[in-house]
Amino acid sequence: MQIITITAAFIVGALSSIVYVQYAASRSPGRPIQLFTTRLALFPLWADVTFTTGWIVSSFTLIFMLPIWVGVAACCGATLVPFEVTRRRHNRQVRDRVLTP
Repeated sequence: MQIITITAAFIVGALSSIVYVQYAASRSPGRPIQLFTTRLALFPLWADVTFTTGWIVSSFTLIFMLPIWVGVAACCGATLVPFEVTRRRHNRQVRDRVLTP
């Protein structure tokens, strides 16, 4: 049962990160997404609450189900890596769109 819970928490965290960046990219397709932003421009509050809830639930589940350092590492791997990969892909597409005549 713990394996299923940990796997589900990992998947929820990763999907929340990916969907958050994709939604942000769809709201402002021509603008790059900055690394450190407290709230993206033109981003509704309901979307922030929805995606942040997914991150928080995933983070707490991983941190409390696993030993503390393993939980923190799993939490970072589940949420930060997909967020950064998706953000960089969007920014690369925006940069290539600007540079291509």
